[in-house]
Amino acid sequence: MPRTSVPRRDRTFSIAVATLLAASAVLSGGSAAQATPGLNVGTHTVSANVYVHASDTPIGLNAYVTNPAAPPLGYPSSPVVGNATLEVQPDGTELLTVPLVNTTFGVLSFPAASADGAVSVVETGTTAWKTASGGPKTRISTVTFDVTDFAGGAAVATFSPSQEYANFFLYRGVKQWDLNLVWDTTTAR
Repeated sequence: MPRTSVPRRDRTFSIAVATLLAASAVLSGGSAAQATPGLNVGTHTVSANVYVHASDTPIGLNAYVTNPAAPPLGYPSSPVVGNATLEVQPDGTELLTVPLVNTTFGVLSFPAASADGAVSVVETGTTAWKTASGGPKTRISTVTFDVTDFAGGAAVATFSPSQEYANFFLYRGVKQWDLNLVWDTTTAR
């Protein structure tokens, strides 16, 4: 059977198309982490909140450790906006750093990952903390999560068991309350 010859120009075009298709398959096939749609590589300010569920708190409301309000003058019962940093890395990894500013409910420890495994704790930072006699001398003041596989929005990542210290005279002491993470990419800037 005679060989047919493909003109050089057509062969070059075919190789280019095959290369583009292969690259596209690798990029869309999930071999590398996928960044949140609409967010470019770089650092973004987002809204992210960590809270103790209302069923565990003495105030009967969600207690946001990202909200600085403290009883009796105020309650940390509402989420805050524009308080966290999301770093989208070139490989698609998304690292969310959240400041924990509440001094009434101090976070002492997190498990290594959320209960469903979608979010992991990458790093925590601590700060000196003044509590009642016998209370802890430091608390977690920032936490960096790997949220690459976490949808955010209405999704909640639960960290169980976590440990907090209630620095409020009516409910003082070490507590084993689950902590919940929520974050909103629509506020990214």
